[in-house]
Amino acid sequence: MVSREKRAIPRILPLITAVFALVILIKIVWVTFFTPSETSSYVDPPVSTQVVRGPIIDRNGNLLAVEVPYYSCALLLREIPNLPIVASKIGPLVGVDPNVIVKEASQRSTYYTVKRKLSTSEYESLILLQDSEPLKGLLIEKQFGRLYPQHYHAAQIIGFTNTENRGIEGLELAYESYLFPYPEIDTSITWGAVLQLTLDMDLQYLLDTQVVSIDREHFPDSVTGIIMGAETGEILAAATFPWYDPNEYQLSEPEYRQNKIITSMYEPGSVFKIFSLAAELKADQAHFDEPFYCDGSYSFTMPNGELTTIQCVSAHGNITPESMIQNSCNGAVAHWALQTDDTKFYETLSNFGFGRIWETGMPGAISGVLNPVSSWSGRSKATISFGQEVAATPLQIVTAATALTTDGHVLSPYMIRTIWSHDGKELLSNQPQIAVDSLLSQTIVDTVLQGMELAAQTGGTASRIAVEGVRIGAKTGTAQITDAATGAYGPDSFLASTLAIVPLEDPKYIIYIGVTNPKGSTIWGSNIAAPAIGNIIADMVRQGKIASSAMETLTFDSVQQLIDQP
Repeated sequence: MVSREKRAIPRILPLITAVFALVILIKIVWVTFFTPSETSSYVDPPVSTQVVRGPIIDRNGNLLAVEVPYYSCALLLREIPNLPIVASKIGPLVGVDPNVIVKEASQRSTYYTVKRKLSTSEYESLILLQDSEPLKGLLIEKQFGRLYPQHYHAAQIIGFTNTENRGIEGLELAYESYLFPYPEIDTSITWGAVLQLTLDMDLQYLLDTQVVSIDREHFPDSVTGIIMGAETGEILAAATFPWYDPNEYQLSEPEYRQNKIITSMYEPGSVFKIFSLAAELKADQAHFDEPFYCDGSYSFTMPNGELTTIQCVSAHGNITPESMIQNSCNGAVAHWALQTDDTKFYETLSNFGFGRIWETGMPGAISGVLNPVSSWSGRSKATISFGQEVAATPLQIVTAATALTTDGHVLSPYMIRTIWSHDGKELLSNQPQIAVDSLLSQTIVDTVLQGMELAAQTGGTASRIAVEGVRIGAKTGTAQITDAATGAYGPDSFLASTLAIVPLEDPKYIIYIGVTNPKGSTIWGSNIAAPAIGNIIADMVRQGKIASSAMETLTFDSVQQLIDQP
């Protein structure tokens, strides 16, 4: 009996399985055919139909770039029965040769833009034409594009947008995600952010005026200039000439659109001596207590035993650190460099920011050249000391000078001040930042600034920078430029430059101008760049940005006396 019960179990299992399968099948049929279906639908949320590109403004709120509507004239080619007739009617109204319209439109199959950004009179003429004699296939389209009210001023910094209103160069490209964000949900218009720069257009105009004057008088290949906040590292003005109008960027040469204050480097020449001297003083190894006598040349023996000679422009006599800057003595600064440890000399120059890319918000910056000690020749340290065998951008030079205006600290330069959303929410804000803390002692700073002040006075190399009643520190430079093809110095290629700090008793501004290949009556930085900076400083006095002790201060009583005079 027991064995029979065990054999019955296998016959029951198939029956149980069949029953479960039947139940599941019935459930499926019931759900499929007899249960009411509840359909769900998905509706796309409303998305902005328009994105308004955010404006760019200077520190005082002046518009540098803004979105504006405009009208364009275009043709739907497949709807036009006779292209020459249409071209003959619209061409004179928009200032385009009808033959050009026919030629260019014939190379396309569906759509052709006759002219973008119609003037008011052109737009009105086309509207009248369409009202009186409708032309099939003629489109007068409302579009949105960029207007640059300042035209040439700071053009290479700001950049421009293309026909789709997207950033192509400069800050327009670098801050595209802020200026032209993705369309937002549940709103009809998406607004781009407001980009506020550190630029001060009042100073920009002063700088640009002098840049143009230099070009007209000295016919250089290019001119660069920067005005930096001495206490902040803010770039207050920056110029590259030749320039272009971003409103008509398609007419410009690519070279003219380069932001050369960060993308071009040259051997700085004698301007570099103030940084070399600071490095030598910091190392505290050179024998500054021993008088150096300059007879017009300086010779020294290199490690390989060869004798090499460095020339000065003239004999300078006994030289101190201060008078080295005043007279721009090659021999003295090279002599002290040779008494300074290679590594210490290099490290201080590196800490100034030479050989480094500064992130300012402007795209395309290069590092310049400061070769490591391991690659130096027996002559390198001496020639580096007066600005050869080292290459720097204008931005690197003015940034290094912040160590002379902030008790020895090197500040980080920057161009972007604040970014706000359309509703006023702060998205990004930059403040002055120390990049290298306590690089120089106050004693070193005072020594260098005293030399720069002597240079800006009568008998100094930068005497033509002088402005009555204003204490100025300056260093001029005239450097040969190497030929890109041969690697040798070009016989007629020079960089004429000047760096200035003002006012010296409480530095507020660092100003630099570099002039590439001047072809006028002079090549010297003291004759080209220094007077231009002097003119800028004089205009800053007139604007009230710098005080001059030579100007009478008007008190309330003195003003009242003037009013009461008959």
